[in-house]
Amino acid sequence: MSPSLKPLLPPSGSLSEEDEACLQAMLFSSAHVVPMVLNAATQLGLFDIINRAGPKAQLLPSQIASELETAVDCTDDDVASRLDRMLRLLASHSLLTCSVKTLEDGRVERRYGLAPSSRFFVKAESEEPSLASLVALHSHPAPQQAWFHFKDAVLEGGNQFKKVHGMSIFEYMDNDPAFNTIFNSSMVAISNLMMKRILEIYDGFEGLSSLVDVAGGTGKCLSMITSKYPSIKGINFDLPHVIKEAPSYPGIEHVGGSMFSSNIPKADAIMIKDALHNWTDEDCVKILKNCYDTLPSKGKLILIYHLLLEEPDTSISSMYASRLDNTMMMQPNGKERTESEFRALSEAAGFSNCKFVCCACNIWAVMELYKS
Repeated sequence: MSPSLKPLLPPSGSLSEEDEACLQAMLFSSAHVVPMVLNAATQLGLFDIINRAGPKAQLLPSQIASELETAVDCTDDDVASRLDRMLRLLASHSLLTCSVKTLEDGRVERRYGLAPSSRFFVKAESEEPSLASLVALHSHPAPQQAWFHFKDAVLEGGNQFKKVHGMSIFEYMDNDPAFNTIFNSSMVAISNLMMKRILEIYDGFEGLSSLVDVAGGTGKCLSMITSKYPSIKGINFDLPHVIKEAPSYPGIEHVGGSMFSSNIPKADAIMIKDALHNWTDEDCVKILKNCYDTLPSKGKLILIYHLLLEEPDTSISSMYASRLDNTMMMQPNGKERTESEFRALSEAAGFSNCKFVCCACNIWAVMELYKS
C-alpha cells in the first residue's frame, strides 16, 4: 500500500478521554443498527453459510452471496458489495473474523469467518433452535412497537405491550401461531444454553423421584434433566397453547394449566426458571404460595433466574441482566431481581429456608427454597 493510501488515523489508544467519550456517545446513539443487521444476517443464513465451509473457513462476500437461498439474483457484484458492508459491520463488533488482502490491481479483498460468539447463531445439525430465534423474537414488530412507549413504562408503569396491542404478550401468542412459534423457539434456545451449564455445576436434582417444571415451555429443559437423571419422573406444566406445541419426551408428562391456580401438579420438587421475571412482586408471591401449598412437607422449590447485581458494573453478564430487566419493565410489567429481593419474596410466600446454591456463567443463579 502506497504512503498516500495509508489510513489517516491516530495510533490506537492515542485518543484523549474526551474524544473517546464523544465516540462512545455517538456509538450509543446508533445502537439500533447492530440488532437490525444481526437479524438480517440470521434471516439470510450468513452464519450457516460460513459454517458449512468448514471450521476455520473465511469466505469472500461473493462466495457467500452465491450460497444465499433467495429468489433474487445474487451473482450481481452489487449484491456482494452490499453484503461486504454488512459483514464488515459484524466483524467490527467481533461477530465475525476478517482477513484483508491487497490484490495486484490495488483492490482490497476481504474474507470473513465465524467468531466464537457468532457460532451461537448457527443452526445446529440436530435442528434445535439457535440464538437466531432469540434475535427473531426481539426484532419482531409486535415487541418492537412496544419499545416506542418505554418512556411511559418509566413514568406511568404498566404493561406497554398490552397498551399497544390491547392484550398481554401471552394472549398475543395465543392469537398468533407464528409469533407463538418464534417465542417458544427462542425460549428453547436460551433454555438449552442455560440448562447445559447448570447441569455441569448443580447437583440438586440428584435423588429426586419426581420434578414439576412450572412454566416449563415445551419441556426441553426438563428433558435435559431427566436424560441425566432418568429415575426422575418429569411433569412439564405450562399454559395450554404452549403445551399444544410440546413434543413428546421419554419420562415426561405434559400438563396444561396456570401457575396462578391451585392445580400445580404434585412432586418431590418444583422448578421455576425465569418465569417470575414476567410478574410483579404481588403476583410472584401468589405463584410462590401456590408452589408452597403443592410441595410435600420436606419438598423444595428450585428457582433459576438471571442474577441482577445490587451495584451495576460493566461486565457482560451485568449488562445483559440489566437489558432483560428493562425488557421486563416494558413488556409484561415484570422485573429481574437481586438475590435479596428473591429472599424477600420467598419469605412472604411462607418459605422459611432460602439457600443460594450456585451461579452459571455469572448470570444464571440457582436458589433452593424449603418449606421447613
